[in-house]
Amino acid sequence: MRTPSRALAGALAAAVIGAACSDNSIGMSTDQAQVQAAYEGLTGYTNSDFGDLGAIGTTPLSPAFGPATVQDTAIAPLFWGRDRVVRGGPRPIFTRTIVVQGDSAWVTRGVDFQGIFLVDTSEDATFNPTSKPLADGVRQRAVFVRDASAPHGWRAVALSLLNWQNTDVSRRTVRIQDVTVYVNDSVRLAVDDPDSLITIDPIVPRFHEGDTVRVVAHVDNSTGGGFSPTTLVFLHVRHADPTGIRWRRVPMADNGNGEFERRWVVRHTGRDRFVVDALDAATLALGTADNYRSNEWGIPFRVE
Repeated sequence: MRTPSRALAGALAAAVIGAACSDNSIGMSTDQAQVQAAYEGLTGYTNSDFGDLGAIGTTPLSPAFGPATVQDTAIAPLFWGRDRVVRGGPRPIFTRTIVVQGDSAWVTRGVDFQGIFLVDTSEDATFNPTSKPLADGVRQRAVFVRDASAPHGWRAVALSLLNWQNTDVSRRTVRIQDVTVYVNDSVRLAVDDPDSLITIDPIVPRFHEGDTVRVVAHVDNSTGGGFSPTTLVFLHVRHADPTGIRWRRVPMADNGNGEFERRWVVRHTGRDRFVVDALDAATLALGTADNYRSNEWGIPFRVE
């Protein structure tokens, strides 16, 4: 669906929202407020976070995540993680643009963070992670059409992926190039631009309990620094643990030439996103250096 041109600006209703702590609807028209409520109703597809808070352990591979097709070569610290909103620190900054034209609406949403990245590189029996600055943000786009039968009178028809990047453009040296999602060995989704719109029905992947999902990602890293491998990639998924719906982080197998993959078995129904998380090796290897570089793509899906 095409974005409205500048020539139509005078005929459009638009709102740009900025807030230090949360989204709000101050100064919005009725349509815009309804569209915002409809977007917020897409819980799972649109959340700006993922994974458990702080330095946590990487989940050991198990039948829930299938055998690796190749031997993993990347070795990362066991305990690491993110705290994007530090108590007493800077609050996240939310921005949202809502453009309504007739019976269609376009939403662009962003959240910027100033937090910390935690990693325990001590390799001893003591849990003592160090921290380094983390400044990044996530962006997503969505398209809605007016539908009296939908909640809030608007129905979502397309979404982009969630795309987390370093705030400092010069630090965007780790870049996910594409992600392909296979379900029971059939391609269900292939994306090479996280900002491109994918239709919710039928392109957003739909899984069933017991399906085997294979995620393949290609990653480029121009950081330099001499680490081998240069990049470590992980999969964050919440619907693979047979004991309940909870975040699990597992390493993706390094196939060489920037290709990484992991399989997981769908265990629970619901609407959510899984996340491909690519980090520069030095981010994990050097505990206190101010060198955070990462790119994460959140892929929406539904389990029926």
